[in-house]
Amino acid sequence: MKQKIFFLFVCLCFLISAASGYAEDKKTDYYAPLYTKPLVKTPLKDALSRAIEFPFEILKWPIDKSLVLTENYRLDKKAIWMYEKSLEYGVKPRLDSLGFSGLPSYGADFDLVRMVRQKENFPDLIAKGWISHGPASYFLAGTELGAQRIAETGLHASGVFQYENRRNETFYGIGPHTSRGDSTSFIEEKTAVGAKAGYEFSPSLDLTSQIDYDHVNIKNRAHEGKGDITQIFAGQNIPGLHGDDLLSPSLSLDRDTRDSKEDATKGSYQKLLFKFTKGVDSSPARYFTYQLDAAKYFRLASPRRVLVTRLFGEFNQPVNGGTIPFYEMAKLGGSGMFPRQSQTSRAFVYNRFFGESAILLNLEYRYTVWQYKEFKMKTVVFLDEGQVSKDFATFRLRDFRESYGTGLHVSYSQLMLLSFNVAHGNEGTQFYLENKLAF
Repeated sequence: MKQKIFFLFVCLCFLISAASGYAEDKKTDYYAPLYTKPLVKTPLKDALSRAIEFPFEILKWPIDKSLVLTENYRLDKKAIWMYEKSLEYGVKPRLDSLGFSGLPSYGADFDLVRMVRQKENFPDLIAKGWISHGPASYFLAGTELGAQRIAETGLHASGVFQYENRRNETFYGIGPHTSRGDSTSFIEEKTAVGAKAGYEFSPSLDLTSQIDYDHVNIKNRAHEGKGDITQIFAGQNIPGLHGDDLLSPSLSLDRDTRDSKEDATKGSYQKLLFKFTKGVDSSPARYFTYQLDAAKYFRLASPRRVLVTRLFGEFNQPVNGGTIPFYEMAKLGGSGMFPRQSQTSRAFVYNRFFGESAILLNLEYRYTVWQYKEFKMKTVVFLDEGQVSKDFATFRLRDFRESYGTGLHVSYSQLMLLSFNVAHGNEGTQFYLENKLAF
């Protein structure tokens, strides 16, 4: 309780300071205040000021040195030139972080039409590929072939193939009352073939139908000497423990009006998904999936101050006595970034909670405290509240798990360079060092 009160007090002070800053610059939005006369400090005030400024001075020194080096050698312009040249030749490098204690993953997206220099001749041809690798964690590769703006309309259609091998997926049991002490891990190997078609009503609105066939292989393995899933959860019903063959038709509606998908300051997005999954051959899987993911980015009188609200909900409903494979259930924990599937609940480890249904609310306040040309540094405070359950009727207020914390984001031209977050909850503290935002 004391920690919550302290955190709320810090948030209140943060918001008051931001509001007072706005009162001073409501006509012009300066990134640094201008003092017309020197401040008079007593020895006590001077000591307190130095104590408060010390952590920021430690952080400011390497940033200043880096900026001087960047300016002298024009590293920013050289990096942008190399990146743009890479995109021109159809290669988009990918660098994803797996968390503070994990190794970064790397990969690339390939536009095969650009690579063979035929974009001008076939502007609407879709021929893409991607590959991503996280050391000792996962490997993912795939391709998509099709066309967009068919007959000069918003119609698009394509076929997709993807292979995925997740070598260290954690599992703590099913339901909101699981124990972190009952941990194990598993290997998930998935081969997916699909086809999709849809209509893009505008650059911000798209309706897509898709059908996928997934061959999933689940392998048990020891985890820190605790044994595999069948040993840790002996006697419990864990559907899908030996893998499945799944056929899944789906329909999705996506709307996105954000000014930037990596570092938005205004706009919103909404994603609605309806899917029916049926097990093939001997698989008993048979269920409906309903999913909502929506976020709104509010400018508080200035692009410097952004309040982000996000709501995520997922409901998986068994049909005619069918089952829901545990690896397809809703998951909470971690930062929730691709290629992660677990939704953002930052005080808890990745895949901490599995359940047939889940609801999650994320609140985040971002305040730009420093800017140099296209570089920006933001401080962040956030709150995550969520839980998993069997269905919506069994959700309980006492089962909500909360995360609260703060962070620091550094971006360049609305591209996220560094995101450092610290989150605390009733299971301890988690740290994240990444190069993208979860939402």
